[in-house]
Amino acid sequence: MLLRMLTVRSHFFDIPCSSSTLLLVRHCTTASSQFRAAQTLDVPKSSREGTTLNLDAKRATNEKRKQKRGKKRIEWSTGTVGMLIIPVVTFCLGCWQVGRLQWKLALIDSMRQRLNAPAIDIPEEDLPQLDQLEYKRVRVRGEFLHDREFVISPRGRFDPGYQPKNTSSIMSNEEITSHGGHVITPFRLQKNGRIIMVNRGWVPPHLISRESRLKSEPKGIVQFEAIVRKTEKRPQFVSKNAPEMGLWYYKDLEEMGQYYGTEPVMVDAVYETSIPGGPIGGQTNVSIRNEHMQYIVTW
Repeated sequence: MLLRMLTVRSHFFDIPCSSSTLLLVRHCTTASSQFRAAQTLDVPKSSREGTTLNLDAKRATNEKRKQKRGKKRIEWSTGTVGMLIIPVVTFCLGCWQVGRLQWKLALIDSMRQRLNAPAIDIPEEDLPQLDQLEYKRVRVRGEFLHDREFVISPRGRFDPGYQPKNTSSIMSNEEITSHGGHVITPFRLQKNGRIIMVNRGWVPPHLISRESRLKSEPKGIVQFEAIVRKTEKRPQFVSKNAPEMGLWYYKDLEEMGQYYGTEPVMVDAVYETSIPGGPIGGQTNVSIRNEHMQYIVTW
């Protein structure tokens, strides 16, 4: 550019320029162009590096902001914790009731198997062994001591031959549920003479008195099958027994044995021992309360 200006100016003003001058000017022009090119190349490079660093910093900042927004703080209040605990507790209770249901069904099945198993001779020489044989069918031989019998009442009827009668009248049938009583008669075993108690069966209210059923009393040595039973705990809201008044509301074998001079052992005579006009045998109630399925559904 400078060379052109000099050339133009020399031409315009007609000033002569030597060749050495022109070479000097050309050299300066070339150096200037190279400096500008180098400056042009260097500046964008540094600018690009600075711009790249700035962009990376901005990206990192944006990523941190997004992470902070994504990680929201969860506040655990008492109500929230309670709402989480409730389903866990109910689930655990439901699982527990499943186990209880299986245990209860197995218990009922075991009881029924014992009731239907063949009878064994009662262990007269080891009566305490009967504590492990509840609901087991045993064979007894001896004689009844009718003069020492007593009645547990009120008691319901549970023998296989009983079918509840439907009635729409206000007056209930005498054979329904708690009406009547169980006749308990001391029984002397033939081998060793030890005395146990036998539940001969259920009688309606008009046959509770012994005098009303004298003809149905077995005489002499008899043999029959019976079901081993255990003592009962006094049910809630049930009065205590009053032996001196002849009132028995539940089976307390220890108390009964002491009062009537027998072993604290009782068996229920089977249904086949029933005598017309007398007690109806087979009063072993094997129904057990089983509401675990309802509890499972509830939980």
